[in-house]
Amino acid sequence: YRGAPCHRKQWYQRRVRGAQFDAYMGSMEAYLADKTYLVGEGVTLADLTVTMYLRDMYNMILDEAERTKYTNVTRWFTTIINQDEVIRVLGTTALCTKPAQFDAKLFAANHPKPQQKPKQEQKPKQEAKPKQEAAAPAAAAAPKKEAAKKPFQDLSKPKLDLDTFKRLYWNEETPVIMKYFDENFVDGEWSVWTAHYKYNHELSQTHKTNNLVKGLMQRAETMKKFAFGLMYVFGNPYDQVITGIWMGRGDKNFFFEDESWQVDIVNYDMERLDMALPQNRALFERWLSGGFDDWQGKPFEKEHIF
Repeated sequence: YRGAPCHRKQWYQRRVRGAQFDAYMGSMEAYLADKTYLVGEGVTLADLTVTMYLRDMYNMILDEAERTKYTNVTRWFTTIINQDEVIRVLGTTALCTKPAQFDAKLFAANHPKPQQKPKQEQKPKQEAKPKQEAAAPAAAAAPKKEAAKKPFQDLSKPKLDLDTFKRLYWNEETPVIMKYFDENFVDGEWSVWTAHYKYNHELSQTHKTNNLVKGLMQRAETMKKFAFGLMYVFGNPYDQVITGIWMGRGDKNFFFEDESWQVDIVNYDMERLDMALPQNRALFERWLSGGFDDWQGKPFEKEHIF
């Protein structure tokens, strides 16, 4: 179908609304309910193969309304399609906002019917020129693609450099990190948020809980140069919580700057902290120092760093 983009309408009716496609997607939806990947605990050839099969669907056919029918498949798809190596080879894949429609005029302009030569024609080479001139409007008829808006392109360069902050986090003691933070953090250039998972009562096995957090971070991989985050899992199987803290660009919830970053964060309660308040600064410092051995009586289980 990649070779026949102008027949999207018929193809959509035949494939998307057909029982075969519904059965296929329904099967994947059920299979991926408690899995991050198709096989095992990491990306495999199976994930890459099926993702490529569905890429055109998510890019041109499955709009937001259609994607709500397949939330598990969409979560898995965005995880794979936003892997660094996948983006390096394919570029960024945008999710469909409006299904592609068959454009008869554009199809006719790009596929002109061959003109028959007059029977009395003696100079075919001279008659070829009008065909070239007629083809020019067809090329001009193709719509130009608008350049994709880059995340946070409207913001000026911040005083706090995120790479420096992350380097200090990995190599220095907490007082050194906080000194740099206090001297360079400007409210509005950056904002700090707590994140608490909304559905802790549904968490079960520990490896599945950790996969939820890993999936969030993998799908937000392209946000790494704009944000820093710590997410902790606390508790024992079937009695766990996921909670954490984030710092990101701007004064709004930075996860909503890009559609691919929103897939998981809608499942979290996010609250912005006023960093001018001493108690909020102290909370941020406690997170940076790893000062949580338990959360509401539930023991520390695993740390995830973004």
